[in-house]
Amino acid sequence: MSYYASMAKEKVRIVEREVQRTSFVRRVKQLEKRCPVCGSTFWGAKISRYCSRACQNKANYERHEEEYRQIRRESYRRQKEEAGKR
Repeated sequence: MSYYASMAKEKVRIVEREVQRTSFVRRVKQLEKRCPVCGSTFWGAKISRYCSRACQNKANYERHEEEYRQIRRESYRRQKEEAGKR
């Protein structure tokens, strides 16, 4: 169940969710946000930054791309060396 709470400057949606299959319900305020990776708008909790797991992974890759490329180069070189020994 969700409903909208009116605020002056930003849109806020409050979502009720069951927590860990217990008897109480937790109200979570969700704000309309914009994803920094793809630019789409989405409803998310105060701490959420990305619209999906795919955007979260892409942002992580962009932050650490040189490390990932270096690891991949080393792996490729090891495979070439092993293939050359045979």
